[in-house]
Amino acid sequence: MSSSSMKRDKGFSYRLYRLLLYGYPAQFRHKYAREMARTFRDSYRDALRQDGRSGVLRLWSIVLYDLSVSLFIEHLSTFKEWLKQLLAIEERHGKTYMSITNIVFAQRTDTGLKRQSNEDSVISILPEDQQVMASKGVLFVVADGMGGHARGEVASQLAVNTMRDVYYQREGDDPATLLRLAMEQANARIYEKNMAESQQLEEGKTMGTTCVAAVVQGDTLYVANVGDSRAYIVRNGQAQQISLDHSLVARQLREGLITKEQAIDHPDRNKIYRCLGVHDVVEVDTFSEKVRAGDLLLLCTDGLSELVTEEEMVGIVQQYEPQESVQRLIERANELGGKDNITAVVVRVD
Repeated sequence: MSSSSMKRDKGFSYRLYRLLLYGYPAQFRHKYAREMARTFRDSYRDALRQDGRSGVLRLWSIVLYDLSVSLFIEHLSTFKEWLKQLLAIEERHGKTYMSITNIVFAQRTDTGLKRQSNEDSVISILPEDQQVMASKGVLFVVADGMGGHARGEVASQLAVNTMRDVYYQREGDDPATLLRLAMEQANARIYEKNMAESQQLEEGKTMGTTCVAAVVQGDTLYVANVGDSRAYIVRNGQAQQISLDHSLVARQLREGLITKEQAIDHPDRNKIYRCLGVHDVVEVDTFSEKVRAGDLLLLCTDGLSELVTEEEMVGIVQQYEPQESVQRLIERANELGGKDNITAVVVRVD
């Protein structure tokens, strides 16, 4: 075989192999294609030097077999991951036992476009036990962690898990009281963890989290919150915010010091004065509201509410079922910049 022919065959084989790599899922390809191409080039050179054309043919037989097997495995893995994400958008149906007959809900959280990790946490609990359902109702919790690295995620997970455990395990109190006690306990657990790790922490790395929790029990909605994650009721084409933002800008707005227009682009709009985990005691705001058949509930972090207007949120949740609503809400926030983690829970009460 002439030198020019060998070079031509080598160039063709290398280009063909690079082309075959496009059969892999994009995420796999971006991570491994360069190294795989380099390995093939070295293997081709060794096979040609040791056994000539017959060695190249044997190499190609091995490569094609390996490619076919690994392509199947990677596409199967990608499909499983897609299915897992799809199933993570939970839509469940449950019976309550008073005037509200049916609840449909879905939840979704997304990293957004600017952050490296997701420090939001979300949980929705539909009790299987009918007695628990009748006395405690359905619980929804959204938390937006702060603290950098993975610490915000730890704080928000502690918040939602503590809310779930305390709310359903404690007996003898009404839902509003249980929500407040559960949120106070969540604050205590995060604060204790901060104190236990205080000597290892860099300055300013104390973790904390906002938290908004809602319970639909019978024909009543109970809400508790700390921070600026929100709870809305959507009724008759209007969104009514049930929770109270504990942010500097929201407080100035309530006090009449600034206008709604000034609040939109205020430099302190992301600064909050109350969250879970920073102090040993926290003040929790609680609210209750009668719900009607046809009401829609929305819980979200500020990654959604800061970018998507209430009018747009109302339009989305009214037009689509909860499962598609949460997806479209997050897509809309990402279209508008996705500068923070985004979490939404949508509940339809029938």
